[in-house]
Amino acid sequence: MAKYYPAFIDVSNRTCIVIGGSDIGRDKVEKLIDCGASVRVISPESESWLSELERNDQVEWVKRKYQPGDLKDAFIAILADTNEQNINVKVSDEASERNVLLNVVDVTPLCTFIAPSVANRGEVTIATSTGGASPALARTFREKIEAECPCRLLEFADLAPLLSWARGVVKENNWIINPSHWQECINEELLDMVQSGRQDLARERLISCLERGVLQR
Repeated sequence: MAKYYPAFIDVSNRTCIVIGGSDIGRDKVEKLIDCGASVRVISPESESWLSELERNDQVEWVKRKYQPGDLKDAFIAILADTNEQNINVKVSDEASERNVLLNVVDVTPLCTFIAPSVANRGEVTIATSTGGASPALARTFREKIEAECPCRLLEFADLAPLLSWARGVVKENNWIINPSHWQECINEELLDMVQSGRQDLARERLISCLERGVLQR
């Protein structure tokens, strides 16, 4: 099996094509919209959810089956309906010719990228993938992270705004801080302060901790 390079892709204002209007297609479309993509759906199926998105100018809907040339201006493409093998191959061939990143749902050998199972909290996303070996296992990992993690892992996402602010302070002061010291300053005490609304104290404690780790030039 291919070994996939993990990456997060900026799709904002980029043309992303979803072929197929099934429930799987709907999930892909909604996630792309959430990320600010310019979404074009190619599907002959008359789906109420798709009609609504088109009325609200959230998608461009091409009401027919895929035709060669449909990936002309695509940044990425997702083939959600994979029942017709000949279409799968045609889409894969065109994506290869045009260097378009392609995900063919449940047909890993035709994919140039695969979608991980994700857990979100605020600005933090935790993505889990098994490289196509078992999507069910990836989902299991995600569910355990969301529901059972004993180390408050996802709750640490609540620190993202504070840490982003602190990075600005560090940059403004031209401080050089070892990455390991940054990690030492990110702890449950800081998390408790943020979650209890003590933002000013959290800022003070974080900057004080970071300042102790400033490296001499």
